[in-house]
Amino acid sequence: MLVYELPGTFETREAHLDLLWEAGATGLEERAGVIRAYFDEETAVPAAVADGEWKREADQDWQAEFKANLRPVQAGRVTIVPPWLRQDVPAGQVGLVIEPGMAFGTGHHATTRMAVEALSALDLGGVRVLDVGTGSGVLGIAAALLGADLAYGVDIDPITIPIARENAEINGVPAGRVRFEEGTLGEELPDDVAPGGVFGVVVANLYAELHDLLAGEYAAHLTPGGPLVLTGILTSKLALVRAALDREGFTGVQVREDGEWALVTATAPA
Repeated sequence: MLVYELPGTFETREAHLDLLWEAGATGLEERAGVIRAYFDEETAVPAAVADGEWKREADQDWQAEFKANLRPVQAGRVTIVPPWLRQDVPAGQVGLVIEPGMAFGTGHHATTRMAVEALSALDLGGVRVLDVGTGSGVLGIAAALLGADLAYGVDIDPITIPIARENAEINGVPAGRVRFEEGTLGEELPDDVAPGGVFGVVVANLYAELHDLLAGEYAAHLTPGGPLVLTGILTSKLALVRAALDREGFTGVQVREDGEWALVTATAPA
């Protein structure tokens, strides 16, 4: 069995996980401060993850071990589970099924969990939600399952879009309730997505620097007084996000921290 061991954790090296998948990893595991990436053969890895070490170990069923250790994640009214744990969704909870490893965003990372919790706290009945940087589609699908009239997810990575669509199908969300497209907020949104491209809620799981760049677009795509939910923010970069929201006239800014990660919520200018 071929293993590439990388110092760090899923949280500290969040930005590098997709690089390992793209390099050909067949599975990822975290053990005692080390990320273990399983490969069928040794391959070149991107410079950002070149500080790891290749190891050959005795063959074992790592996939069975991974499945055995994975647990449901409760996030407000939503419980996020892999397909083999569907039956473990508690009564009264909304079940959200996501296949780990299909794209970043399984609910086990603090950023995703806090964002789902924030959406769960909102009344999304009849609301249109914009999910920026949708990835696996977990936030858009959660919004649809929580009652949103439409969840529209955009991502600049074309690889993620079919994955998000597949996840929506797995969760039984009708095509008219959720939609995923390649793109960014710098582009004109389709006319049928939301009147004038304005949504009742905007949620974005991106880095602080991107929130800074997109703050004006968030305001432009939110109905006056609508809630903004931002995650993917390192606590060390909170000042950058706060300044951007102040610049664009957002009010009611609140911060929730989980370890080194933060969730920021705010209200669009009236």
